[in-house]
Amino acid sequence: MREETETIRTYYNANPRKEWDRLMKKHPYEKYITVHVMDRYIQPGCSILDIGGGPGHYSIHYAKQGHPVTLLDLSDENVRFAKKKARQYGVKITALQGNALDLSRFPDESFDTVFLMGPLYHLMNEESRIRAIQEAKRVLKPDGYLFSSFILMFGGVIYGLRELEETILMPREQQYFEVAAKDESLAFDAFTYSYMTTVRDAEQLLASVPGLKTETVFGQESILAPYKNELAKQPKKIRMAWYDYALRFCEKREYLTHTEHLMIVSKKDS
Repeated sequence: MREETETIRTYYNANPRKEWDRLMKKHPYEKYITVHVMDRYIQPGCSILDIGGGPGHYSIHYAKQGHPVTLLDLSDENVRFAKKKARQYGVKITALQGNALDLSRFPDESFDTVFLMGPLYHLMNEESRIRAIQEAKRVLKPDGYLFSSFILMFGGVIYGLRELEETILMPREQQYFEVAAKDESLAFDAFTYSYMTTVRDAEQLLASVPGLKTETVFGQESILAPYKNELAKQPKKIRMAWYDYALRFCEKREYLTHTEHLMIVSKKDS
């Protein structure tokens, strides 16, 4: 576990701007769709803990709306980058280095809203994934909302077909394609230590933690992930029209395999 943690920390320390640019330039529709759904549940002025908040996209977005936000991330460089970006945007956030598996610095029921939008990608065993959710639930106030993100197993197939078509012929990639075809989840060494899941397994994971009720499940890219490169060529007016149209599909179960990232919104029992 320690080796995995240090490998993941090193990966994200190497280039915090990469994730910032991913949502800002390469996958802006992911953030657009995600915040549209999240805004149904996040009340004005509520306190937010952003666990695994990376370089601060979502923390800064909600700080700009007047929310008191605390970002916690494994990567020291992500924390520094988030603080820098917050200053550039003229907002205040509290940014701390820490691990999603240990939130002992925070008292029980200390936040109105909790984001868990990164750690579940990298926790390689189910015990750790459950522990991260339990810790997030512990610091969440009754009737508060937990937003948990996952990378979908089929999302890797979309990525391969869209960006690296030749991977379908590579012997070392065949295990991955076979697992995806069987609709199974897999923890393996991808871009770094990674856990990629099915919709079914993600839902079962949240359901295994008592005291959380699923409010909705949606694709954070909706139907747009396969068409990233084509969308990028279009004028802004056309892109935005497709973003808005995609909102109509993001929660439809039959379209969830069009996405790379899945989010489950859960409410804590009162």
